[in-house]
Amino acid sequence: MAQHEKRIVTVIGATGVQGGSVVQALSNNPNFSVRAVTRNPSSSAARKLAALPDVTVVEADMSDPPSLVKALQGAEAVFAVTNFYDPNILQNPLEEARQGCAVADIAKETNVKVVLWSTVPSALMVTGARFDSPRLVENKFTVSQYLKYCEIPHIDVYLGFYMDNWINFSCISKAPDGVIEVYQPILKPETKLGMVWTENDLGRTIIAVLNNYRQKPEMLGKPIYCVGGQYSTQDVVDEIIRQTGREARMVSTSTSGAKDLDDMYSYYNEWGVYKSVQIPHPKTTELGLTFSSLSEFVREAAIPYIKTLSTAGSNSKKLGLTVPVS
Repeated sequence: MAQHEKRIVTVIGATGVQGGSVVQALSNNPNFSVRAVTRNPSSSAARKLAALPDVTVVEADMSDPPSLVKALQGAEAVFAVTNFYDPNILQNPLEEARQGCAVADIAKETNVKVVLWSTVPSALMVTGARFDSPRLVENKFTVSQYLKYCEIPHIDVYLGFYMDNWINFSCISKAPDGVIEVYQPILKPETKLGMVWTENDLGRTIIAVLNNYRQKPEMLGKPIYCVGGQYSTQDVVDEIIRQTGREARMVSTSTSGAKDLDDMYSYYNEWGVYKSVQIPHPKTTELGLTFSSLSEFVREAAIPYIKTLSTAGSNSKKLGLTVPVS
């Protein structure tokens, strides 16, 4: 297929975990050409993306909507994810919703055929308004509703708890006594959450969606679940023990150090993540998708990471982030 015939997909948030997975998968597929959007095209992450086949790095900023026009012009599809920890969003709780709505407006203006919006269900709706965490959930859901209100063809991409973040945020370490520790604040050991190995599975999910949405217009306006299974933190510990034969334990604290995350973990303890949804979801498996299991994540990612650790807790423990952020 000639270059000019390739389907152009714009990926906003390209240097993050989600965006990177999508860019990598699309780059490996001969049917697509990728525009990888980043605020800093000179960063090491952006330069790595620029070296991939059929990837063009485009400088743009979701906080500066006009800068997005050139990134979306002529694209068939856009995958977009906001970053809750963007300084602009931290300073203004509504900025995340504004960024997402701006992407929607420009997608409509530039005649993008489908917006793939990375989001999560509303906690207000899941709990019947008995839990409210607008900064971590409701802004993303607001954008989903805005896409519907504006009648913009879109698909909500629902992700689970990132397995990746136990590694990305150094939440697995070796204690001074040599025991492997899995750090997770507030969550009960037995709390089951819908989880996904984002780096491994999100990109493949997006390709499956792009390969099917034109033949299956009923997909538009509906969610697609990128969730591999229901697991607990104790399941992670047990799997590490099973595969390594070494002692491991969960380490919990009463706070993550961030109120928004503490509220979210408390919500998870009571309501779970996709607790009432069949996982893997039938609409996802209909696309021919299978997802990485916890066993595969531990074998292929966690154990190689553990082998790099020294003892005495040299790897600092950070927030065990669960909400898809970048």
